[in-house]
Amino acid sequence: MYQEIKSRTARFYEIAPNWAKKIMNLRQEGFPFPLSFAWWKLYFALDSPSRCIVGEAYGFSSQYENDCAECDRLGWEFGHSFLMRSTKNLDDNIEEFVTHWNDKHMSKKEMTYR
Repeated sequence: MYQEIKSRTARFYEIAPNWAKKIMNLRQEGFPFPLSFAWWKLYFALDSPSRCIVGEAYGFSSQYENDCAECDRLGWEFGHSFLMRSTKNLDDNIEEFVTHWNDKHMSKKEMTYR
């Protein structure tokens, strides 16, 4: 049973489906104009621990700030990449987060649902 759980890896759209859609739109449409309403909306969502990408993965909770230093760091990295308007850094952050999530959190999450 443990091998079955450990071999399962989640993709970004499974970990944070709402943010996966937002990031896909960002890639298609480009970053919103700085300081526009759309820009502020995304910025404040990324800056809010419970509403950001990592927060969504935790069930829209900010508990990760206390539970996992790496998740906390990655949450801030997503915001920084957005401020820098860097799709490459955002993609790197996503890859790093998905790897971390699968290595450190996925098996725990899967076990709680069984």
